[in-house]
Amino acid sequence: MTRSIFRPRAHARGAVSLMAGVLASASSAAAQSPVPLPDDNARAVTLAEAVQMAQRNAPAVVNARGLERNAGAARRAAIAAYIPSLNLTASSARTQGVQFFQGQLVPLTGNPWNYNNGLATQLVLFDGGQRWQDLNRAKASQHVAEASFLSARFDAALQVKQQYYAALAARESEAAARAQLEQAEQQLKASTARVAAGVAIKSDSLRSAIQVGNARLAVLTAQNDLRVANAALTRVVGSTTTVTATPGDSLDTPLQLPTEQELETLVAQGPAVLLAEANVASARASKKAQRSQYLPTLSMSYNYSYTQSSKAFTGGNLFLLGGNDPNRQNMSFNFSYPLFNQFTREQATVQADVGLVNAEAQLRDAKLAARANLTAQLRSLANAQARVQVQLAAIAAAEEDLRVQQQRYGLGASTLLDLLTSQTTLNQARQALIQARFDGRIARAQLSALVGREL
Repeated sequence: MTRSIFRPRAHARGAVSLMAGVLASASSAAAQSPVPLPDDNARAVTLAEAVQMAQRNAPAVVNARGLERNAGAARRAAIAAYIPSLNLTASSARTQGVQFFQGQLVPLTGNPWNYNNGLATQLVLFDGGQRWQDLNRAKASQHVAEASFLSARFDAALQVKQQYYAALAARESEAAARAQLEQAEQQLKASTARVAAGVAIKSDSLRSAIQVGNARLAVLTAQNDLRVANAALTRVVGSTTTVTATPGDSLDTPLQLPTEQELETLVAQGPAVLLAEANVASARASKKAQRSQYLPTLSMSYNYSYTQSSKAFTGGNLFLLGGNDPNRQNMSFNFSYPLFNQFTREQATVQADVGLVNAEAQLRDAKLAARANLTAQLRSLANAQARVQVQLAAIAAAEEDLRVQQQRYGLGASTLLDLLTSQTTLNQARQALIQARFDGRIARAQLSALVGREL
């Protein structure tokens, strides 16, 4: 009887000793801070600064700005079509050597230099309204370019905000993971002490060590996500040095917005709708310009040229006959009316009409899409804002539940499973809050891009 009791006790003491070694090793490993990732010397920028950088450096914005400049130059050229063209020419030649005259080689005499000067101008008197329609089309094209530039700016702002908010979410996830790690480390210490006191089983401490490891992995994952988001943000803003989001911008989305009726009015003037309307105006101007090809063209041209042996520009009056040098003046009027050109005009007319029909269909779809997107994004924003409030309340309840479970576990009134469940619930509530904030920020950014103004 004595021997049977003695052996189990010896075995228990060995198990307790082995368990204490395992727990000490786990506690030492868990107590270490997560290995931080390189900071990359990222420079913190505000959201407004990041948007300004992107609108200055983004390739799409640069391209749209160039198209706007081209459209402005085309409009100036269309206006200048009403002004006569003017061309000035000048040339010089030197003649030397000998010439064959009456069977003999005779040296050239006189001034070897010869100077030719000329002036030419041309003006279209009537072109069936072609220049007027070209001017209208140039104005419409400029409006298209301006709308494209506005759309590109807000698209760039939306891309920046998406990456900026991703960096904020990663930073918030890291803070939540560190809080999770701190709780897990405290729980591991408590479990280890209870096992050493003989009031808890070995499984409690091992499960606590696993929780610490999971928390460390969560911190490392958040740090990696932050680096990736910083790299993406650096690219979209066009910076040569790594930038990151300012921690101070990690705030909840404001609840105040224009009314739905006001937003509908803004959407009707948003970049996408303005661009579609400008495309319709451009297509309509192109169709009207095509009609001028069925009308005749009348133009006038004037040419004046003279030859002299003097370097000075002394060829006499440019508009009156006179002077001692040979000169020539020519004024002509040209009338042109194509009677048949293999249906080229008809083909261009059909193409212009098809372009107008397509532009009108795209405008109609753009208005419908803007209205649908407004409804979807407003609902997404409202849903995200409601989720934020729900998750804030859930976090407060989960923190209180965890505090109660910790006290109960310390008194032996609950199991470790109950405590771990409370910890998991709190961690999930924190992550859900981060996701809700991210979704709300993205929805607000999409609304700003839709209406073409900051909300």
